[in-house]
Amino acid sequence: MSPRLLLATLSLLLAMTTASVAAPLGVNLIVNGDAESGIAGWQPFSGVAALNTAAYAPPVFLYPDAPHGSQMFVGSVDGLAAGWQLVDLAGQAQAIDAGRVSFNLAAYLGGVGDQEDNPLLYVSFLDGAGVEIGHTELGPIFLDLRDNLTVLGGFRTEGTLPDGTRQLQFTLSMDAPDGDSTGAFADNLSFTLAAAAAVPEPQTWALLPLALAGLALSRRRGR
Repeated sequence: MSPRLLLATLSLLLAMTTASVAAPLGVNLIVNGDAESGIAGWQPFSGVAALNTAAYAPPVFLYPDAPHGSQMFVGSVDGLAAGWQLVDLAGQAQAIDAGRVSFNLAAYLGGVGDQEDNPLLYVSFLDGAGVEIGHTELGPIFLDLRDNLTVLGGFRTEGTLPDGTRQLQFTLSMDAPDGDSTGAFADNLSFTLAAAAAVPEPQTWALLPLALAGLALSRRRGR
């Protein structure tokens, strides 16, 4: 079973049995999205390694540059690592079903040099029974998007919550073909809701690939 299918299956089971909290507009709904509190707020999946954190150290950098703390999320020496959070949206049911609630998902995702370790931030839109009726995601981020650099790149996507959405589940996963996912990085995770003036088409912006290509070229020329 693929990591994404495994996590999606577990997400549905957990969403139907887990208590959640109400979600306000205009604030980051991802708890501890900056890893500064370790893995607090991130629940483990049964049979899957827990997320870990690590301190920033050269040659790791963010592109575009952005404020960050001292820690970032990383994977596990035991292979696939993941954690999840659940948020209740029942209080916004009327606005959601009228198509008046938009979302913005953003994250810095990346990894180590030429390693294939890759992070994925996956958001499930769940109905009242905990069934996934839609999703959005950032990643997975493979080395071709990083141009073999040790970097976390900025990515974001936005859209409108599907009619019938009553819960959100955030899943952050780190995977690697060699069985050690500690070379997958994530930081500055954010998911916010807003009152939608108009219904936006789903879009994703990668702030990284083209700019990094130029950066890598200039570094090679400077050697």
